[in-house]
Amino acid sequence: MADEPALVVEDYSFWFKPAPGRPEAPPALVDVSFEIQTGSFVLILGRSGSGKSTLALNLVGIYPDYFGGRNQGRMLIKHPDRGLINRRELEAADRFRLINMLFQNPEDQIVALTVEEEVGFALENYRFAPPEIHRRIDYALDLVGLDGFRRRETLHLSGGEKQRVALASMLALEPSILILDEPTSNLDPAGTADVLGTIDRVREKIGLTVMVIEHEVDEVFSRVDTVLLVEDHRVMGPFTPHEFMDERGIFVRDDMGLWIPQASEIGLELQALGIDLRGSVPLNGTELVEALETLNAGFPLASAPATGDVDPDPPAARNESRTTVIDVQDVSFAYGDRQVLTGISLAIHRNELLAIVGQNGSGKSTLAILFNGIAKPDSGVVLVDGIPTSDYDFAHLVKRVAYIFQVPEKQFVCRTVYDEIAHGLRSLGLSETDVDERTLAFLETVRLLDRRDASPYVLSHGQKRRLSVAAMVIGNPEVVVLDEPTFGQDYHQAQNLMQLLRALADDGAAVVFITHDMRLVAEYADRTAVLSDGEIVFDGTPSRLFADKEILARTRLKPPAVHEIADRLFGEPVLTTPALSQRIQEVIGDRLRTIL
Repeated sequence: MADEPALVVEDYSFWFKPAPGRPEAPPALVDVSFEIQTGSFVLILGRSGSGKSTLALNLVGIYPDYFGGRNQGRMLIKHPDRGLINRRELEAADRFRLINMLFQNPEDQIVALTVEEEVGFALENYRFAPPEIHRRIDYALDLVGLDGFRRRETLHLSGGEKQRVALASMLALEPSILILDEPTSNLDPAGTADVLGTIDRVREKIGLTVMVIEHEVDEVFSRVDTVLLVEDHRVMGPFTPHEFMDERGIFVRDDMGLWIPQASEIGLELQALGIDLRGSVPLNGTELVEALETLNAGFPLASAPATGDVDPDPPAARNESRTTVIDVQDVSFAYGDRQVLTGISLAIHRNELLAIVGQNGSGKSTLAILFNGIAKPDSGVVLVDGIPTSDYDFAHLVKRVAYIFQVPEKQFVCRTVYDEIAHGLRSLGLSETDVDERTLAFLETVRLLDRRDASPYVLSHGQKRRLSVAAMVIGNPEVVVLDEPTFGQDYHQAQNLMQLLRALADDGAAVVFITHDMRLVAEYADRTAVLSDGEIVFDGTPSRLFADKEILARTRLKPPAVHEIADRLFGEPVLTTPALSQRIQEVIGDRLRTIL
């Protein structure tokens, strides 16, 4: 039994339950077959809406057991006593003990007030004896690195700690397989490192089979040993990570629209130019540097760390020519007894993309809701075009300063995707012809035209995010504030959204986006403000931020992979993969010319 796989899926298809009076739609999963070895770490890839989460929910049994639908084919799960067994032969409770799932947002799963109550909640429902419950709580908390957290209140945990508590709740049941649905998407770089490090420790200690759905793959790709690709509701694989990248190459990014590691992007671009890296496509910075060393081109060229004296266009010089639209002056804010912001001063300009970054709980979202009067400062003032937000009519202010929430459902007001977009245009007094023309064009831009008649609430999370952004920006507001605009987006859609924001800024809008994605900051932000413990500790360009070791250490931020690769190769900061690829090509070209 030790050699048996953890999971076998054979010719499995699934159809969603149709709405009353509607015909059954085509299958959401088609003839899926694959096998996962015990103890594997599996990455599930696929573009937004391809069926990744549907696959995961079927593996767990949420579909069709609880939400309905129809399936055919077999799923065999490794039982600790009975070996491989058809899931249908197990009671629902046993299915969830064998294969469980951690969702994107830990807030959706945490139901208790303290950590021990949370971890023990499922154990109590399974009627374990009290001594066994306490043993498993201690066991699970130790696995996730939260020993000593039993009495902590869940409300006061950081995002990374909440995700690890939710993970401990799963591990306490001692499942055979654990599925993680974008476990780091709501986390800052420090929280991401904590969770991925926790997964590594758990797998090392107990040999758990882990399957993870993830868009941001730089930190994950070289960690996993198996890749599954979900495309057009079918599943391809399994592949090893190197097999996947060697076989599919840049097609994965450019045609399928999936994120790939930045080191892989550079390696593939060099290979396309005929530069032989003498091996598989690199999956991380170490593999790329080692591959370049074999070319005898002198890599690495420098071992000294980047100095940061490379920004030819300091923010003060650029901002002098930009009009301030929001001026935050010495603002403080508290939720009851909890001080969240202290003495914040920040200017937001037209024609600028400003990124607000910082650890979970640093005050980013609270600062953002002060911009359009959703909340009022306890002290200080927020000026919009020179007028305090308290002097505006709220309905007027929110049209001038559009705020897009981190949770899309909070701002949906219509029954269909089409009407959600058209609603904003109708409020501007446009004719129905103009409304229809612009709505359809915008739905095409955000790849939602085929869902025009669907309810916003039945979309995938990535689709909901695109709809919420589109609905708010279609009216061309003066200021756009977005909380995690690319959360859950594949490569193409993230690029489309950010290019849309770039165009808004170039047309005169002030655009502010809150993000944990340092790659977006490096590629798109004109300026970056960093919050730590409710204070702004940095305000400047991304290149200066990523060169400031003290600020990075204090705020536990991490530059994008390409920045660290460039530092190792040249001792100079580079912010984007095209820039680093070009720099490498220049060095190799100079070397070849010297040899010739």
